Amino acid sequence: MAAESPAGRTSEMDTPLFTRRWTLVAAVTATFLVMLDSTAVMMALPGLRAGLGADFSGPQWVIAAHAVPLAASLVTCGALADRFGHRSAFRLGALLFTGGSVAAGAAGTLVVLSVARGVQGIGSAFLLATASTLAELPGAARGRVLGLLSTAAALGVALGPVVGGLLAEVDWRLVFLSVLPAGVMLQAIGKVALREVRPVAAGAVDWLGCTLFGGCVALAVLGLLRGQVLGWTSTPVLAMFAGAAFFLVVFLLTQRASGNRTFSGVSLTTFASGAIGLAALFLTILHLQDALGHSPLATGALLLPLTVTLTGTALVTRRFTRYTSAGVAVGTSALLVTIGAGLLALVAPDSAWPALLPSMVLLGAGMGMGIPLRRDLAARSVVPSRSDVATRIDETCHHLGLAVGVTAFGALFQHRVVTHVEGKAVPLTADHLAIVREASAASLCFVGVVCATAGAVLTLVVSTSIRRDLDDPPTPR
Repeated sequence: MAAESPAGRTSEMDTPLFTRRWTLVAAVTATFLVMLDSTAVMMALPGLRAGLGADFSGPQWVIAAHAVPLAASLVTCGALADRFGHRSAFRLGALLFTGGSVAAGAAGTLVVLSVARGVQGIGSAFLLATASTLAELPGAARGRVLGLLSTAAALGVALGPVVGGLLAEVDWRLVFLSVLPAGVMLQAIGKVALREVRPVAAGAVDWLGCTLFGGCVALAVLGLLRGQVLGWTSTPVLAMFAGAAFFLVVFLLTQRASGNRTFSGVSLTTFASGAIGLAALFLTILHLQDALGHSPLATGALLLPLTVTLTGTALVTRRFTRYTSAGVAVGTSALLVTIGAGLLALVAPDSAWPALLPSMVLLGAGMGMGIPLRRDLAARSVVPSRSDVATRIDETCHHLGLAVGVTAFGALFQHRVVTHVEGKAVPLTADHLAIVREASAASLCFVGVVCATAGAVLTLVVSTSIRRDLDDPPTPR
């Protein structure tokens, strides 16, 4: 093992070049894979629903089963890595992520699949919690590494629909099983090439905070998933929401407020942009496949405008921020996501896929700008010694937004579809595709308006919360 610097971390000069390079490869690959999964899995959902005989909420269960454990445990996984060693935590994460994904691909029931996705989510939390720390370098090199990881995250989100569409065209199970080669590679790198990063002193793991936060998220998402089936005013659903509110209040009382407006603004943007943007993408994919009848491969191809826009915007975001303030840049990304989701209201029952094109382009631009920018600002808005924790919290907010957005807006979409069909007094069968298409279009319009309203409030809050001193170039860490 390389010698440790006085600060407690292995320094760049003490680490062999071979090890540094493979460490960076592992960190970038892990970040890319986790973010790729968040959108690639969406392409497998219609086939999965048919193959396992699941109802409309089935796809939401699959997404939430991964995102909720990830969001609830990411900060705690980082604390465990700080305490027991980042290389071991990374290898454990790779094992859980790969094993959970393979088990999901082999699952025969929705329950087994959801459990496997939960295991995969905890593995993802370990991978994301350790990636930036393993690849940490001092000074300007650290900024370049964080930028590279941010770009990998954005590319993963962008390429997910394309990769997922290609695999789901053959079999939806391949979307999960295809992770195996990359997982084996990460394990091999972890065994022979990763350097250890072990701080001299690590704080105690906040088990109480983790339990309270995890319980709040789990109950809120469960209530959203079961609301349509059990009834939104039924005793079990109301009890779930009440329990979530109770856990949230106790959690906030046990945590010390940071008073950092900038970090709070960035965290809120990450959560809301993930909720609005990824929910809009989720519903767009369902509309393309269920209502318009496109195959997974065709859907992936039709989503290429979003993929190209997201990728291109992520690559030029840092140049854009040289000419404007941090608040304006983050606010612009939130505004683009808001307008993109709102443009779903353009979809009519007789619309073909080009009606979704304006929404795709603006969603891609907003997410492509926001993902790398928010990660960078989260790290810069706190003292250098807390930048790793800030990055983990930003990742938590992203995946929490994914879970809450897909379940909440998905539940709203489902409720509107069911209400529309019931108003027609016609059974919802394959013989009534026109009614399905009409219900899907009307529901997309309604959800788009709700997203635009929520996003407009978000943009106003963000643009006034970020400090102007972050407009200066970041200082060496």
